[in-house]
Amino acid sequence: MIEYSYDKATPEKLAKMINQSDRNAFNSLFEMLWEPMYIYASSLIMDDSIAKDLVQEVWIDYWQRREAVEVENIKSYLFKAIRYKCYNALRDMKFNQTQIEAAHAVCINSEVEMEADVMDLSKRINETISSLPKRCQEVFILSRMNHINNKEIAEKLNISQRSVENQISFALRRLRKELSTVKSLFF
Repeated sequence: MIEYSYDKATPEKLAKMINQSDRNAFNSLFEMLWEPMYIYASSLIMDDSIAKDLVQEVWIDYWQRREAVEVENIKSYLFKAIRYKCYNALRDMKFNQTQIEAAHAVCINSEVEMEADVMDLSKRINETISSLPKRCQEVFILSRMNHINNKEIAEKLNISQRSVENQISFALRRLRKELSTVKSLFF
């Protein structure tokens, strides 16, 4: 029997294994992410024992709901979960002046969350481009991704330069429309 090396697995691979109730995968992911989550929680709560409790609650909840949790970026999911736990705990706490000042000074731009947001945005852009008509996709990719000018695209595809411009305009309108909904989510 071949023994699986959990310590070399990606968080996403471990999450899939956890989804199938693999305790070793859970332990491995826990070992990988517990400390960074604790540090993050501690920076928000500024109370080590409460931060530890909140992180434990997130992990317990994750294990209990493991079969239902289907996410592409498990790190982002867990960090968002701890952030919300912290916010709820902060909402219910009584603050002294030092804690209030420190809370105002904390800037929460988690690298993990930003990475997940960028991945989501990239996915939405690619889906939008994929939904374009084939010719429009081809023209848009040549223009915007391969940086070929309109005249060269027209010659290469044996279409008019005006047609190239129209296809690019159509693609950009679709992208703007799609990204305007994404923009409202981010801001």
